[in-house]
Amino acid sequence: MSALGRIMVVLEQEPWHGAALSRGVELARRSGAELHLYVFDHEPMVEAYGDDLEPGLRKAAIAQFIDSRLRRLAIEASALADKGLRVECDVLWAPRPHQAVIARSMELKPDLVIAPAGSGDEALRPLAWKLLRLLPADLMLVCGEAPLLPRRAVAAVDVCNSRLHPTPLNDALVGSALRLCRYADAELHLAHVVPFIPAGELVGHRLRSDYELRIAADLESFRSFAAQRHVPPDRLHTLSGDPASSLAAFIGRSDADLVALGSVYRSAWDRFMMGSTAEGLLAVLRCDVLMVKEPEFGSALARHADLARWQRALQPEA
Repeated sequence: MSALGRIMVVLEQEPWHGAALSRGVELARRSGAELHLYVFDHEPMVEAYGDDLEPGLRKAAIAQFIDSRLRRLAIEASALADKGLRVECDVLWAPRPHQAVIARSMELKPDLVIAPAGSGDEALRPLAWKLLRLLPADLMLVCGEAPLLPRRAVAAVDVCNSRLHPTPLNDALVGSALRLCRYADAELHLAHVVPFIPAGELVGHRLRSDYELRIAADLESFRSFAAQRHVPPDRLHTLSGDPASSLAAFIGRSDADLVALGSVYRSAWDRFMMGSTAEGLLAVLRCDVLMVKEPEFGSALARHADLARWQRALQPEA
């Protein structure tokens, strides 16, 4: 389990004294990590009519927009530095914020990206949804009513056949969740949804027997996985049924402040055809979320997105 060395906080709206900044500051204070504050923004009028402006005017308008925000952000960063934190800040011109966040994170290589999700009955913001789907780094989405740091976290793992086919995503997920819990002084619980077959499809003694053996092997894999990572038995929770709904119900009754989920890369077509347990779950959650991507997520994204163009767009006037 690596240390938390670099935290990137995405700030969307002024005033910036929101949940995302508070989480980042507290985690940086406890871990000694570098804190990188970023605003990804643009002026729609300049973007819409920029082609009709002289290049010098467009460049000046963008520079003035960035400078005004950067001066205010620098005051915030300076106040945090006075408290002993290592802080850097920047404002980037970003007509497509999610692309800018991803491009900058791939340059910075943070251990954790923190961004606002929404609060109360507010749906996840568009930027949050896109980062959940596409950001290769660990992402913590925070909501306003959650505590400063989690006291109880739940990591949803899938250990089916893990003895025969080890899953790097499970290791990455639990490792990141344990790291966060260590700095937050929180307890980590593991939840696993066993393979589910509707009762009507279990026809015949042999099918039932095979299914029972499969469940027994699955539970043994779950217990073994947890023991290897020093998660005590009283923090293991076995669920059944539809993964999204059963996990949502469990999290709701377990008083969890944070849920940790793993995700593999899926193209837009894959999501349309197959859906996503994580996305279905996130639609109903009202707590902080830690989304951890598979180790090869960045490579898969690079095959489907023009990351070089996204990075060039960070300096539109260069």
